[in-house]
Amino acid sequence: MPLELNRTDKKPVPLKAGLKKGRFASIFWAMFAEQDALQPRRRWLSATVVLVALNILAYALQKTVLLKVLNPEYVELSLWGIVHGYFWQLVSYQFMHASLTHLLLNCWGLFVFGRAVEWAVGKSRFLMVYFLSGIFGGLLQVMACFLWPHYFSPWMGTVGASAGLFGIMACFTMLFPEQQLIMLLFFVIPLKLRARSLLALLLVLTGLGISYPRTFLGGNVAHFAHLGGMLTGLFFTRFFFLRNVHLPEPVGDPS
Repeated sequence: MPLELNRTDKKPVPLKAGLKKGRFASIFWAMFAEQDALQPRRRWLSATVVLVALNILAYALQKTVLLKVLNPEYVELSLWGIVHGYFWQLVSYQFMHASLTHLLLNCWGLFVFGRAVEWAVGKSRFLMVYFLSGIFGGLLQVMACFLWPHYFSPWMGTVGASAGLFGIMACFTMLFPEQQLIMLLFFVIPLKLRARSLLALLLVLTGLGISYPRTFLGGNVAHFAHLGGMLTGLFFTRFFFLRNVHLPEPVGDPS
């Protein structure tokens, strides 16, 4: 379910200027706006862009070098690995991906939502939420494998940046709850909704995936990792960011 922020104006507006003036309506499109060329170059060296680049580089290494010389059981997250003391898996699995589509969707979501969160809370806190969401999401997934091994295999590896991404998306929905979004159902059908509605939708879909793991709702998806990521993002935003970060007025279509 690809997502983009709703563009309500015709002129491209830089991210910070648009948020401060209440005219910002599309992070996705503003990233590629002509005015971006007039912005300081350091803007493209944001932590979000670096994370996207690292994920792409890690995937390239994964497919060409890494898994040819290293057993994937050492870098993919699993209950078996954690029991054997491979605690680095809680970080390494966040840079591994199952397929090119898996990688592109995670990177695209991180690029769209991550830059707004990074702008609002700063690089260090953004990175803290991202990696802690991945870590706690991974721990919750491992715990599910321990408690319900007949549903979640203790030996099956978990990979992907989704837990960290879900933490950032949860953070975004609380920082900008009134932001207008466009969700492309099945990559074709546009559906308008506000950020707070996106959070509710993600929680419902995750809950259904957890409740029915052996159906198409569950699929081969680490729903517990997604849930852990979202809860981590919500926790930090609710108890730290909303108290210490001064945010502008809600953006997007007020109607």
